[in-house]
Amino acid sequence: MEGGCHCGAIRFRVSANPFWTGACYCVDCRKISGAPYLVYAGFKTTEVEFLQGISKKYSSSENVWRSFCEFCGSPFLFTYKNSDEKTFISIGAFDDPSSFAPKKHIWVSQKLPWVFIHDDFPQSE
Repeated sequence: MEGGCHCGAIRFRVSANPFWTGACYCVDCRKISGAPYLVYAGFKTTEVEFLQGISKKYSSSENVWRSFCEFCGSPFLFTYKNSDEKTFISIGAFDDPSSFAPKKHIWVSQKLPWVFIHDDFPQSE
């Protein structure tokens, strides 16, 4: 499965199915995306290969590094500072994100009041 940023400067490929997919409603995800929530797919970092370009990285919180394209500004992944073994990629960055349905909802305590969850997948505050 391949994907990249909006302008095409960054391209990546994943070599396995995600071990986790989920929707995040936290303030940070809303701010970086401009959307009410973001859906991520989690992979072992060794399963993610960058084919083209180098992303910019910044510290978005005490525990998280976020990466984006320096040319178009597309945010597309995050990693935890205390572990480089997992990489979480925004499903919107994939060329075909249709198979990455969320199976969990996180930070629902920060969910906007007009966003409704219509499934029975696990939720965490």
